[in-house]
Amino acid sequence: MAPVFLDDPVFWALHVLQIGVIGLTDIEEAFGVDIAYAEELENQMFDHNHWPVFTVPLRSTGNIHVIYRNLDGDMGLDYVLTYPDLPHDLGLAAVAADFVGPGMSWPELLTIANHPPAAGDRTRMDAASRLLILLPALGDADLPDTAVPTVAAALSELTSSPDPDHIAETLLHNDKAYWRPATWEQLSNGATVCDEPRSRRYGVPWECTTDQDVAVTRALTGT
Repeated sequence: MAPVFLDDPVFWALHVLQIGVIGLTDIEEAFGVDIAYAEELENQMFDHNHWPVFTVPLRSTGNIHVIYRNLDGDMGLDYVLTYPDLPHDLGLAAVAADFVGPGMSWPELLTIANHPPAAGDRTRMDAASRLLILLPALGDADLPDTAVPTVAAALSELTSSPDPDHIAETLLHNDKAYWRPATWEQLSNGATVCDEPRSRRYGVPWECTTDQDVAVTRALTGT
């Protein structure tokens, strides 16, 4: 765990930029940060000898581990789901050279952000933190009108952006550098799958079995 980063507005600026959208190249203008300090913090975040890991507990007793995979020659941001009903840890999404995703829909992201485990979230993450730490794993073509103001509110709380509404709009609606926004559907067995072939949740046997698709949905939604 890397709790020291969670209180730093510059960390959150650097983290959401992992989404890879076009149009947010000037971090100083977009987030009001000092470039020299941002470069210093970025070196810490991507240090080959220290892999920051953030754990988001789920209501389902599962966890999503957000891992800065700082392997020399194989850098990436991994979203790994652990859940008792899964036979092994599952890589929900990977922001890396070989992209895997999206990992979740907007309703799932919002559920995780707004409904921490009943026993309390011991990771020092509030709703805004949970939303932004998981945001790079999102991919949803059917975002509601409330999505931009919801992300903007989280950005306003955690960053120093002078224009969080513009940043939220860009993060959610500009073309991404990796997977396209996916269309999600719930199957008759309760599993939620998408139509993006890069996703583990594409709904075909060579990605996840039917039982695993159901387990992932239950893990993320707490049902």
